[in-house]
Amino acid sequence: MKVGFLAYSNVLLEKYWNKLKDKADCWWGVPEERLYNYLQENNVKNVVYHHEEHITDHSVEFANKYISVDPVGTLEKIVEEINPDIWIADTSNNLNFVPNKAYWVQTFHSLPIKKHFFFKPVLEYDLLLLPGEYHKEELIKRLDFSQDDERLKVVGWPRVDDLIKGIYDRESIMKEISLDPGKKTVMYAPTWGWGHGNDGLFARWFGCETEIFENLCQEVTSQDFNFIVRLHHLSLQNNNEELQEIAEKYNVLLQVSEISNFQEDPNEFLWITDILISDLSGIIAEFMVLDRPIIYIDPDESIEPWSDSDMPKHFRAGHVVKTPEELCVAVKDSAICPERYSGERKSLISKLYYNLDGKAMDRATDAILDFAVKKGLK
Repeated sequence: MKVGFLAYSNVLLEKYWNKLKDKADCWWGVPEERLYNYLQENNVKNVVYHHEEHITDHSVEFANKYISVDPVGTLEKIVEEINPDIWIADTSNNLNFVPNKAYWVQTFHSLPIKKHFFFKPVLEYDLLLLPGEYHKEELIKRLDFSQDDERLKVVGWPRVDDLIKGIYDRESIMKEISLDPGKKTVMYAPTWGWGHGNDGLFARWFGCETEIFENLCQEVTSQDFNFIVRLHHLSLQNNNEELQEIAEKYNVLLQVSEISNFQEDPNEFLWITDILISDLSGIIAEFMVLDRPIIYIDPDESIEPWSDSDMPKHFRAGHVVKTPEELCVAVKDSAICPERYSGERKSLISKLYYNLDGKAMDRATDAILDFAVKKGLK
């Protein structure tokens, strides 16, 4: 059996690769240079790489500004060269542009609150690996899957397996990134590709974001906390030198893809974080399994954040703030009373995730292998 991984990131799919590479003829199909370089550095041989060129279209206001020049041509080359029995992808539209000559498996790569998960392209997949009953029932409701559709397989959420198992060492991580292990750590990790394209630093306060960013850095560090700011690797703020200067001024660890300290997998940073600030990002659902305080910056209503959103407003278990002043108060309260909202967090986690036992990846890969047997591929 030949398996192709169509990938723009290794964060989740590498976990599948490690489980399947000895059980099938596995190949990476890579249109992204940074991932290709990573695989080369790790001596992975089965890689087909064709660069997919992107441009930044600043005329786009309310959507993704990062646009592929030729998605069809690039992906067709990869597909033709690998020609697998099964394709595995972690984003619903990654395979849209390729001929459907193989079985398609969708793993999903994020569970944000914003509109992301429930898109019609998933109807084209032959197997969907789901985190829990909530997403299964919403797929049935929103996209008219039948209740007994065998394509819908609830396995849990492999991205949190390592957090559940506690494989990380806090002190060694903090030493490596030069943070004080004797202090609490606050992390700000906003979502991406939504609202005002890729430009936004916050989900509100448009037009004065740099000023608010500096105030936030000053406030958090003045409370004697470590402060990590982690932007998505495709954020257009990644090369913002003014933000980098502000972060340096207040000794804030800025995690952006333009700086060599960037690590794409956030789990080590989640492990050392005591308080998370975000908005509608998928990183929230992963951090929540640690039962630590979350502060939600309420998105500006003008960008209609709740229109067809993956989760409703009440799926927010923590302080919801609308002003910078409320944000600072929420940070203080979260440090003093980390158990506040713990009940809400646990209730929400029980809705989102099936069986938090650290074995979701085992169930997911078993589901793929079982699927292959049923299709006569083993």
